[in-house]
Amino acid sequence: MALVIELRQRMGDLGLSMAETYDLVGVVPEAVPGQLDWDEIAARYEQFRLNSGCKQTTYDRDERYKITNALKLLAKPKRAPKDGRALLAAYAVEHLANLAPGGSGRKRHLSDVARLLTFAVKRCSADQQWLPPDKEEMALLVGQREDPNPDTVPIKPEQLHGLLLSLDDNPELRLAVALVGLYGLRPSELMALKVEDGELKAGNVKRNKQMAKNPKKPRLLQPLDLQELPGEGARCLQLYASGLVKLPTAIANAKDFKTCGAAFRQYLDRHPYWQSLQAETNGLVPYSLRHGYAWRGAKYYTRAVPVRDLANLMGHDVKTHQKHYGQWTTDEDTKESVRRAVGELANAT
Repeated sequence: MALVIELRQRMGDLGLSMAETYDLVGVVPEAVPGQLDWDEIAARYEQFRLNSGCKQTTYDRDERYKITNALKLLAKPKRAPKDGRALLAAYAVEHLANLAPGGSGRKRHLSDVARLLTFAVKRCSADQQWLPPDKEEMALLVGQREDPNPDTVPIKPEQLHGLLLSLDDNPELRLAVALVGLYGLRPSELMALKVEDGELKAGNVKRNKQMAKNPKKPRLLQPLDLQELPGEGARCLQLYASGLVKLPTAIANAKDFKTCGAAFRQYLDRHPYWQSLQAETNGLVPYSLRHGYAWRGAKYYTRAVPVRDLANLMGHDVKTHQKHYGQWTTDEDTKESVRRAVGELANAT
């Protein structure tokens, strides 16, 4: 009778068939009778993650230490958490004090531990008390962002020109910076470039379920050259295609897109001229090279690149482009746009 009651409850709670629930009830990992073996649950969880498509290197780098931290809390001789809510609360106090409230770091930590708890209940028959709390309580643990993300700015044409000149004695890094700046690349896309029929194209660097189901074809890239360096985009394409100049080693040998972007940032952070640009311009980051492409397309030339074409060149839709790249209009930019549009009529008056 006790077994029937437990089966009935778990079938309703977990949405499983009777056979699945019966199998589940028989595999509760226990260190001693009545006490869950969390080490065994963690081992099963790791195998589950690997079978679900997570790479071993990714798990070792991004998840293992979080699971280990959670197990240490569960193994405390005194005041060990007794349910999922208490575990996540203790984890936040113990390990997330130095992470900004509302930040992605806190979210990732808590969601990874919550996934372990859900696995323990649904796959290892742990009691329902170990389920993570609802979204509202999770949001309280993540916290509310105190300061908004710092505003980033586009690199202006004269800054990009000076940066390229400063790299003349470092042709490999110069090529990487020129490709990102003149073609509007995401830094990680340096790993996904290819040349087809003399045209530079970028493969997809985003990995999610939607992209997996509907992979995008390689994106056509076109340079937006500087007035001081006409034809520089085409020259860089020829250098890249010929192999006469290679990309920097840490970028060319990066193991994944995230590592590639981090390597690009590190190269720039070590470059004195880039350091001087950052000192004089608040919000200047490596992504500012891509932002500068959007700015030039809209503001730099006598005729602006149509926003639909500019968004397509940068690999996103018009709505995304307007949201993230339409915010850099200053009063001086506005006046300059009017001067260019009115032209001689303004001079005549």
